[in-house]
Amino acid sequence: MRTPSTLPPAVRRVLPWLLRWWAVQAVLAVAGRLVARRKDEGDESTAGIRRVVALGGVELRPVNPELSRVRLDLLMAGARLDLTGIPHVPGGVDLTVRALVGGVGLTVPAGWRVWWDCRGVGGVGFAQDDGLVHTDDERGADLRVHAVVLLAGIGIEGAPQDDSWGR
Repeated sequence: MRTPSTLPPAVRRVLPWLLRWWAVQAVLAVAGRLVARRKDEGDESTAGIRRVVALGGVELRPVNPELSRVRLDLLMAGARLDLTGIPHVPGGVDLTVRALVGGVGLTVPAGWRVWWDCRGVGGVGFAQDDGLVHTDDERGADLRVHAVVLLAGIGIEGAPQDDSWGR
């Protein structure tokens, strides 16, 4: 068995940094869970959903046809939001994303009009060839994305128009 004094010098220099990094990760994970217990709202069947996630991920597939808002607060975390389970919502859906070193993958029914406002270091990736339409009309959009990101991003893709898979 090696004692700390017999460890190679490089290991002795790196080990304290690794232990501090793991401690920071543990504190963030516990704090994130505590904040999420207080701040999370709704579930996939409600008209409003809010999720707070630190160091992990969340996957949501809302089914309420009256869905009006979704809010995602992410800290070194990821989210997958699939809106294909809801029909066209009168008045549209508001998605608010605040992300720090994270990202959101968003699947939207084909034909929806999408508007977004993204501030910060990061951005929105939009696949127009998936049957989605980017619009400058915030009020007329089916999905409005309000994002504040830092080293994060949002990917928006359209769902296939039918599930036949070439059959």
